[in-house]
Amino acid sequence: MKKLILSAAILCAVVTFSNAQDRPQREGTRNPEEMAKRMVERLDQELKLSPAQKDSILKWNQASAVKQQAIFQDEKESREAKMEKMKTLRQEQQTKIKSILTDEQKVKYEEMSKRTPERGQRRQKN
Repeated sequence: MKKLILSAAILCAVVTFSNAQDRPQREGTRNPEEMAKRMVERLDQELKLSPAQKDSILKWNQASAVKQQAIFQDEKESREAKMEKMKTLRQEQQTKIKSILTDEQKVKYEEMSKRTPERGQRRQKN
């Protein structure tokens, strides 16, 4: 009976560890191109972007995502310094995106921007 229980426990452990290995990478480990595409898709759903707008925003977001990744990977800087750089980068990004949008889209974009902090706060609570 002891052997049966021990075998069952080992089997459960093996299955658990093998499932942990099969998990996809965390969202934070996406490459810059994926991050930029995902943002453009989200903006397109909300704002109904034209093809020219999509292209412009995608190019800008790809460059911005590369900068963002470099900031996160820089181990020499403190967390506060990284957060300050990210804040500046986000402000630049929002300014650039707004310059590409129409007046109607800018209003919707502002509404989206106001909802984004709320979404982040819900994630932190969960």
